[in-house]
Amino acid sequence: DERKIRQVVLNLLSNAIKFTPEGGQIGVAAVPKGGSVEVSVSDTGVGIAPEDQEAVFEEFRQVGTAAKKVEGTGLGLTLCRKFVELHGRRIWVRSQVGVGSTFTFTIPVRCGE
Repeated sequence: DERKIRQVVLNLLSNAIKFTPEGGQIGVAAVPKGGSVEVSVSDTGVGIAPEDQEAVFEEFRQVGTAAKKVEGTGLGLTLCRKFVELHGRRIWVRSQVGVGSTFTFTIPVRCGE
């Protein structure tokens, strides 16, 4: 539903803002892919180590040294994954420490929307 997808985007943007230093960049893109839209939120923040990239979607999990400096419950990305999976789709991250992260998810598009 629209509310859940809006929450996914807001959570991803909130994280990008939290983990991107002043002067960094945050981007949002939406690209049609067949009967879906691929939505990406990218940043030039601290990045996530390869071994932690799947763990960020686990409940109450915050990873990396930057996580110690940022308040949060560790539920935002867990909820993002659950909301996206409710639509039969997936969410993933590509990230490099010191370079930034891109969180991407797909959502179905109904005709006329």
